[in-house]
Amino acid sequence: MSEPKKPISHAKEPSPKPDVDKKAARKGGSHARKRKLRLDRIAAVGVPFLLIVLLIGALCFHSCQRRKSPEESGSTPVATATTSAEKVENSEKDTQTDAPDVATDTTKTTQAEESSLTDGKQITLAAKGVNKGDLILINKDHSYDFPTGDPKLKSVYENRNSSYSVSDMEVQLDAETIQHLNEMMAAFEKETGLSGMQVFSGYRDKADQDARYADGSTDFKGGTSDYHSGRSFNLKINFGDGTSDYYNAEKYPQYSWIAEHAAEYGFVVRYPDGKEEKTGEDSRSYTFRYVGVPHAVYMTEHKLCLEEYVDKIHSYTPANPLEITADGKQYKVFYVGIGGTNDVDVTIPGKTYTASGDNISGYIVTCE
Repeated sequence: MSEPKKPISHAKEPSPKPDVDKKAARKGGSHARKRKLRLDRIAAVGVPFLLIVLLIGALCFHSCQRRKSPEESGSTPVATATTSAEKVENSEKDTQTDAPDVATDTTKTTQAEESSLTDGKQITLAAKGVNKGDLILINKDHSYDFPTGDPKLKSVYENRNSSYSVSDMEVQLDAETIQHLNEMMAAFEKETGLSGMQVFSGYRDKADQDARYADGSTDFKGGTSDYHSGRSFNLKINFGDGTSDYYNAEKYPQYSWIAEHAAEYGFVVRYPDGKEEKTGEDSRSYTFRYVGVPHAVYMTEHKLCLEEYVDKIHSYTPANPLEITADGKQYKVFYVGIGGTNDVDVTIPGKTYTASGDNISGYIVTCE
């Protein structure tokens, strides 16, 4: 039996267009949502990243500004002390200052810390410099070992001015001593109208001194004479008539200007009258020694020989310095003991200073 036939429908098939439109609508809405999500994600990641970049840039700018030099930033640099390898007066020295073996670059503080020190600047004094400088003491009790670099010897003949003569071309003295000797002699000639002064017997090495000791012309063996310092010399007067004599202000008062003003140029009589017990040498008025202005002024005013002055300074400290007025300036002078082979750090009451070894056990520091 055959299956009944299905009735044939004459209704029209629904148009596919609505389905297509709905699909397109669904598709368009989906893309819009996706674009919105992508923009939200970009904003979420990009904004923080941009903020980080701006922050890093700001920090770099600030850091660069801090690293600028005082000249670039317009600030005033912190003042620092100068050494005496040149008199440590930044004019150091120069001063200068030469300060023998003073570590001027190796300090234990930064500039900011230096400026906060209540008493001044911290410096380092080298143990190997104890036997160098203008105030070294050389005698029978304190021998000299001829360190390298001090004194800085120069020919007096080649470096003198026309206000005095020298006994021969071999005489040598420390360069700074010659400089101040020239100044003193030029002033002497200008103030008195006199000439005829002559320098003789300056620096001696050990062999020269030993030869003099051997022939009996001195009681000082090599290594024990103050002439080794390169800062001691003898003066005599040539009277212009073929005669001459050792310098003596009492015997020849017309030449007394030198004795009266020597301290103003940093000189003292090395072996003054009445100090034989201290110096171990007979007194003589014609042997001069360069020690520096404040020290020469104080020694002359208080009638001290070099031995007495160095011994006196040993009792003064950075906290309790000896105060000296000289050349219109105020100086503070004190002693720093070394006592071994280690360098010593010390805070000085000032930022301009010189330091000289005493050839015994430490340094004599002079501050302005």
